[in-house]
Formats: sequence, C-alpha cells, structure tokens
Amino acid sequence: MKHLIILAHPNPASFSSSLIKALHDHLLAEAHEVKIRNLYEIGFNPVLSADDFSSLADNKTPKDIEIEQEYIKWADHIIFAYPVWWGSMPAILKGYIDRVLSEGFAYEYLADGPKGLLSPRKGSTICSTGAYSEEYGKVQEAMKLISGEVIFDFTGIKPYKQLFYGGVPSVGDEVRKSYIQNAIKEFSE
Repeated sequence: MKHLIILAHPNPASFSSSLIKALHDHLLAEAHEVKIRNLYEIGFNPVLSADDFSSLADNKTPKDIEIEQEYIKWADHIIFAYPVWWGSMPAILKGYIDRVLSEGFAYEYLADGPKGLLSPRKGSTICSTGAYSEEYGKVQEAMKLISGEVIFDFTGIKPYKQLFYGGVPSVGDEVRKSYIQNAIKEFSE
C-alpha cells in the first residue's frame, strides 16, 4: 500500500514528528511505500489567493498545488498528522486542504449535488493534544466529524482511522512511547 503522510508540526523534535518517523519506519519495514510531506519543512503556502481561484477556474493549477495533488494521486492512504491547537488543526494544514483538495481535483458539483473524486483512497488522522482525551471528548467528536464527513467523505476518501493522543506535554516518556506503539499497531491491522 502507498501511504502519504501530511505532517503539520513546526518542531522536528515534537511528539508528532517522532510518532510519524516511527510509523514511517514501521510501514517501510512492512513493505509499504511511504512518502511524508512535512508542510513546514517544504514551506507550503497555506493562503488560498484570488490568483489561485483564477488559475484553477482556467484549468491552470498553480505549480505548488499541482505538486501536492500528484502526491495525493499517488497515494492509497492519506494520513493527516498534527497537533490540536485551539480545538482544530494548525492553519497550515487547513490551508493545504483549502488549496490542494480543490474543485475539479477532489470533488465536483453535479446537478444532484457534490461528488467526491478521490475514491478509493482511505484517509486517517493522527492528532496530539495538550489536554487529556477525557477532557477533550466533545472537541474530538467534532474533529472526527469534520475530518471524516466534511473532508474525507466529501472528497470520496473513505475514513479509516482517527487517533487522538492526549496530555502529550505532561505525560511521561513511557506514555508517549505507548502512544507511538499504539499508532503502529493501529496501522498494522
């Protein structure tokens, strides 16, 4: 299987980065293909501009969007990995979704409503939070709805795994290691 991991964390020493490195190594060892797009590392521009709208309407996809769309086309499974900030994904990832999952590429509008164009891909999220999961339950449910139905279903991507790891800054190393092992187990099934 071909996995595309979209990482949205600015700190290469973060828990999210460590988890993705471990998952990457595990998937490769299991004979999967894996590509990571670290949005901060590549300097992805998250701002959807008026020029983007004009270009896309004229079927002239801006080069940076085209590059990311080629990665999406390549993948069987797309994983968004990010910390939860203020009850949502970092702005750079929201901008990635706004710009890359564009009309005509990820979905189209038909007379009877929208149609997703990215099936049969699967989609997953791996989120870390500062708050403990028990304290963040309603927010997690809302985020699952947004990623599962609003983003994945709308674009034809089949929701697969939605993982949350809470209290990351305050739990000990052993707990963080158990979170990483859990993610590896979840994607080994």
